[in-house]
Amino acid sequence: MIKKLNLIICILSMSILFNGCWDYKDINRRGILLSVGVDEIKGEIQFTGEVAKLFSPTKEQQTSTHVTDVYTFKSSGRYFEGARQDFENKTPLTDFSGAVRTITFSKSFAENGIEQYLNRIYFLSQYRSSILITVFDGNTENLFNTEIINDISVGYAIEDTIKKLNESGAAIYKTVQEIQSDIQFKSIGYLVPYITREDGTIKYLGLAAMKNSKLVGVIKSENSKGFLYILAKKPTMNMVIQIPGESNNIFSLTNILKKRKIRTYYKDGKVNIDIDLKFSTQLQYEYFLENLNKEDLANIEKEVSNKIKKDVMYALEKSQKEFKCDVFGFARYFKGKYPNIYKELTWEEAYDQAVFNVNVKTTLINTKLLDVVGKK
Repeated sequence: MIKKLNLIICILSMSILFNGCWDYKDINRRGILLSVGVDEIKGEIQFTGEVAKLFSPTKEQQTSTHVTDVYTFKSSGRYFEGARQDFENKTPLTDFSGAVRTITFSKSFAENGIEQYLNRIYFLSQYRSSILITVFDGNTENLFNTEIINDISVGYAIEDTIKKLNESGAAIYKTVQEIQSDIQFKSIGYLVPYITREDGTIKYLGLAAMKNSKLVGVIKSENSKGFLYILAKKPTMNMVIQIPGESNNIFSLTNILKKRKIRTYYKDGKVNIDIDLKFSTQLQYEYFLENLNKEDLANIEKEVSNKIKKDVMYALEKSQKEFKCDVFGFARYFKGKYPNIYKELTWEEAYDQAVFNVNVKTTLINTKLLDVVGKK
């Protein structure tokens, strides 16, 4: 626990330095807000979360600020302001909100809408617009009720987990500022990470689909690849395939997106959306070692392309038919190309009838590492 507290003070000191000027009176006896959970319980707004206490007990220790503890809090009120005041009424230390890492909404709260609270965070100057937004699969009070075993706090565990997955394209890191941009565009939805707690850790479950800033569906992690191929910055996905034929061999591969191109056009009164994806595929290993000829390699490429296209079409159909919402932001592409036509459309209705054309090309890039036999 001591190591965790020392790490927190180092990180928080940097946060305070980059959020404005301060002297020892500013930092002395500070409560640093690390993370916030938002829920509605029995008709009242409930805030939960974590606070790190910073304390320099004497003037002689002006240059030696200490983190003395990290504690959880719970406050409630009819409105956000009342819940905040309840927090202030229970807190002996001056609060600093510029170090908040994450804001997490309960599933039930997200179903009723999160836009009001996002507006609060976006327009209040004490909060950073780069705060990560997530949805929790239960009541947020349960998110903070036990210690995290593999990180310094719940908030940091959420941020670190999603950031790591986002860097490999296995998740989407969505901030307050990015969501505000989506909200202000009006006709599109968005996706945020969907999380839970498991055995003292934060576990990423998949993606929460938001329409009009209300939760309309959840995409399990194992079913989210198609969404990530379209939205993630650098998707790198593992895949297992078995090519048709007499062999029962199984191949483990890694697919790396190298190029993504999205085009829109208007034809016969319908929106058309073309999605072109190019992948480099690395064959990691075979379950059973055997020689592969050029035909085998071509079949692997074809099978990988087919599976990726299937994943993408699943994502597109789920957004179109189940969520009934453009969670990909295709409207931005169409509006940029056809501003006058866009003004005449109701995008939600146009998206429901949109035609998708998906093209996937896969290239095996490490064939020289294989025992490739030209003739068997």
